[in-house]
Amino acid sequence: MPLLDLPPWIISLLLALFGLVVGSFGNVLIHRLPQEDPAERNIVTKASHCPGCKAKIKPWHNVPLLGWLWLRGKCANCGWRIPVRYPLVELLTGLLFAASPWFFPFGTLIWFKGLICGFALIVLFFTDFTEMMLPDALQLPLMALGVLLTLPQIFRPEVLMKLWTGPTEILQVLAFHNGLQPAPAYHGFEAAVTWQSSLIGLAVGYGVPALMNLVYKAIRKTDGMGMGDFKMLAWLGAFWGWAPMLGILFLGAGLGAAVGLPLLLLRRSRGQEASGQTMLPFGCFLALATPIVVFFGRALWLGYLGWVG
Repeated sequence: MPLLDLPPWIISLLLALFGLVVGSFGNVLIHRLPQEDPAERNIVTKASHCPGCKAKIKPWHNVPLLGWLWLRGKCANCGWRIPVRYPLVELLTGLLFAASPWFFPFGTLIWFKGLICGFALIVLFFTDFTEMMLPDALQLPLMALGVLLTLPQIFRPEVLMKLWTGPTEILQVLAFHNGLQPAPAYHGFEAAVTWQSSLIGLAVGYGVPALMNLVYKAIRKTDGMGMGDFKMLAWLGAFWGWAPMLGILFLGAGLGAAVGLPLLLLRRSRGQEASGQTMLPFGCFLALATPIVVFFGRALWLGYLGWVG
């Protein structure tokens, strides 16, 4: 029998509801992890409270999406305006969970890995966008997790699972295959991310951008990237291997240039100092580049080779 004897759309609905709750926790991470005060960084025992007046949030005001709509985006106690980022993060996380069975075989290691990666990218995107930082408290565990996720396939490589893919269709998938098993047919498995490629991705993900930053600093006398960006590339390398990580780095740099160059030209057109540095949250561009490279990186690379050759 399949893991769950339910149609795929019901699984998506149940996952969406759970994803909304996880998204609410994601907002806690985004707000608290950048705080300088250790007490304010507490995400375990400290109750949810208004950042404006510090009043505890009532449980019925903390319901994902509905609470924000009920309060019309304002604190019930002091009227502090709750940023639209809060329902947006909850909505995106809910959609991530709902869509996950349509991109990865539900209940497998690669499904769990895709969810963790997607949720982390949402949290890091908004943390970097709002605070211009990528917290170590989130990224360092992800480095270790990326390597650990390569181990189950070593010890149980041939474990099969059955999945509903339609009203009468049941297909088998590999439970611990650490590589893409594309939906909806779940065949034509991509090469697995081995522990060797994960460790190389971890090392190269940190080392290559660090070296590029040293060269940039020698020329421009200032940092071109922050250390949080190095760590983000390191855990992405641990998750997906060194080759996709390099694709994420270069596509992220291209997206950053597409945004940064117009800003630089706009500054010059207004007569501002050309030497002034425009700070961009590079982690946001890495987050946007990751799903493109993970799902379409091989096709894009082969298309590029065919174009140049």
